Amino acid sequence: MEPLKPADPPVLGDIELHGVLGEGGMGKVYFGVTPDGLRVAVKVIHPHLADRTDVRARFDREIAALRMVQGPRVAVLVDAAGPEAEQPWLAMEYVRGQNLRDHVEADGPLTADMGAALGELLAEALTEIHAAGLLHRDLKPANILLGRDGPKVIDFGLVALTESVSDLTGTATPLGTPICMPPEQAESARDVTRAADVYGLGATLLFALTGHYPYEPGPAIPLLRAITDLDTPPDLSGLPVDLAPLITAMLAHDPAARPTTTEVAKALRSRIASSITAARVHLVSLTYVEQAGDPPVDVAPPPPPARPRRDGHPLPTLVVARLADRLRSGYDRGGVL
Repeated sequence: MEPLKPADPPVLGDIELHGVLGEGGMGKVYFGVTPDGLRVAVKVIHPHLADRTDVRARFDREIAALRMVQGPRVAVLVDAAGPEAEQPWLAMEYVRGQNLRDHVEADGPLTADMGAALGELLAEALTEIHAAGLLHRDLKPANILLGRDGPKVIDFGLVALTESVSDLTGTATPLGTPICMPPEQAESARDVTRAADVYGLGATLLFALTGHYPYEPGPAIPLLRAITDLDTPPDLSGLPVDLAPLITAMLAHDPAARPTTTEVAKALRSRIASSITAARVHLVSLTYVEQAGDPPVDVAPPPPPARPRRDGHPLPTLVVARLADRLRSGYDRGGVL
């Protein structure tokens, strides 16, 4: 985490900002603390882009998607600026730990058992996203955070409704990260279904298990040409023998030939030698890493604003709601993670 600069806001809404987690072409991500003491990652669009209709629409769609998706495998939306706010921002729960890409690059590929455990949890996340009527469209190793309570999917900036899939500009220009993009998304942003996310999961698992992607990274145009060419199959070298058939099917050129997320989860559960709970716990023990640049855990929250009261006692609705959702999800799944 980098310190705030004079140009950075000290507060957004009632969230006190304490540092910069990262910055890209679209905006900045800050580390903040709410009056309830929740640690959050606050994504802010650069001011010079805030007036662009396409950027604003994409950001508003991400906020709407995060409000629709609830589950232990998806980072939770905590707060966001209103749709008419001059400075768009959203705050998500802060997940300590590395992303999957950085973990594999630093420590090497996962074992077959741990790759199966990871894939089963990510298939669960996609099932939750699809149940909300959404497509992620940008699943990749950098969008998987390896937290202390398991992996979580982030970045819903390219999310789409399954009933009406189109990109934000109304053209057929593909949106997403080419290295994990399925052929149909590379050819047309409109012609994607849930099978596109299955392909993204297959590409993510291939990287987690081998350290390489389906196609060699490089300039976008030749990369997209290779992805869409039926005569240029993905590189599946290095996959564990017993996982190769499943991941091969997930990366099929024809979307109709790919398994569903439910079928993926079932196949991966059958591959895990130990109990599902034990495998998940072991995955976390191997992949959760405290980093030197992580924000401190003992940052004091800002003074709380006036809160609704009931019978003379504060009513911490956000904390109660989040806890209830987490407990409900845990009981529904019969697991601890």
